[in-house]
Amino acid sequence: MIELLHSIAAAIPTVPMAPYCLPADAVNALDTAKFWTQLIAVALAIVALILIGIGMFFSSRRGDGGEMIKSLGWWIGGVVLIAAASGIVAIFLSPDSNCIPN
Repeated sequence: MIELLHSIAAAIPTVPMAPYCLPADAVNALDTAKFWTQLIAVALAIVALILIGIGMFFSSRRGDGGEMIKSLGWWIGGVVLIAAASGIVAIFLSPDSNCIPN
């Protein structure tokens, strides 16, 4: 029985422990997509901050300036989320030096 298990285990191909390398064109395309996504996210964050500032200006004229502070808190949370997402994506998209060339 043990000999049968050894023969079956020897017949199963081994799985490589390192991932396969991505082609250079794919890595460049992923880097470009990551760059444009980050650029658009930062631009939207700046526009949102400007809109929050405008809202704070008009709210303070009515005496409700404290209500816009909540929006500023949500904006800070969103910026932190964008920064964390770009860091996590950088981990997954970074080229692996131990990859197996195709």
